[in-house]
Amino acid sequence: MAMSIRLKQYLDQHHIPYDMVHHSYAEGAAQSAIASHVPLAQMAKAVILERDDGKSIMAVLPAADKVDLQRLNYLIHREVQLTPEHTLGKWFDDCDPGAIPALGEAYSLDTLVDDEVLGMADIYMESGDHRDLIHMKGDDFRRLASRWQHGHFSIKPDPWSRVERM
Repeated sequence: MAMSIRLKQYLDQHHIPYDMVHHSYAEGAAQSAIASHVPLAQMAKAVILERDDGKSIMAVLPAADKVDLQRLNYLIHREVQLTPEHTLGKWFDDCDPGAIPALGEAYSLDTLVDDEVLGMADIYMESGDHRDLIHMKGDDFRRLASRWQHGHFSIKPDPWSRVERM
């Protein structure tokens, strides 16, 4: 699969310049950044959440971070939980599983963006497959995100925690 058709249409419709960064096969935003030799600090990822009223939303945050659900609940005044991965195909049927672009509006999802992403000079994100990233200027991303709710809801991984590899 190549770049998501809906993502391309969305970027073209909003006149957003972008370029593609090809890389070897990698799963996950952080692994894609490493495979592409792009700074992890400039990589954004999408996390799909389900609100307590059943509506799904996209949270966009730095690729190395995790969603702080307590902060996010406070920000949107609702309870959210992670959406089960096996249900994501209903929105992202033109994407490979796990290669979700961080632009929820392209998929008719309300989108929240972490303030740290809004401060990035350049932004890289999944393009809908496991071999290409989208790169755009931070100003262009901020133009797309100008109507999205934003706040600080990501947390950095604990550098002292042990990560077990399986």
